[in-house]
Amino acid sequence: MTRGTFRGTWGLSILALVVAVSGATAQENEFVENRWVAILSAYPSFADARDDAEKIAKASGLPFSMEDRIFDKKRGLIYPDSYDDEVFAGNYVARRYNETLIGEKETPYLSIERSDGYDGFRPGYYIVIAGIYESAGEAKAQSARFKDWAPTSYAKKTKIYLGCLH
Repeated sequence: MTRGTFRGTWGLSILALVVAVSGATAQENEFVENRWVAILSAYPSFADARDDAEKIAKASGLPFSMEDRIFDKKRGLIYPDSYDDEVFAGNYVARRYNETLIGEKETPYLSIERSDGYDGFRPGYYIVIAGIYESAGEAKAQSARFKDWAPTSYAKKTKIYLGCLH
């Protein structure tokens, strides 16, 4: 192989890598969509967020779910290390949808999420969420529904990856 051939081959390899990475990014971006989150409250403390979520759930009748997650003193809100799904085990995965399976039925619910799990949210908070919606109007209506129990509730736009996590 001559010196010029090596450079040409090396250049093509780099170009192929750039194209492959760009393609992967474009494919991932294909699954990122705008969503609006109905936020009821935010706390630096998980315990305070949980107390508020349970209070609001009881008053409103909307169920509260941790979706099998736990609070770890060192790592915050995570799925347990022993969780069946190895992609989720020991990690935090942000809520992406409006409903979850409670019993045998998909139902809207309240959850506690880490603010750093959402694009454009100020990190360092545990947020009580009443839903994730495709439109601002839906999220604002849901936030308004909870004003009696969560006077600071509001809707906030974010981008959420809705593709496969596996």
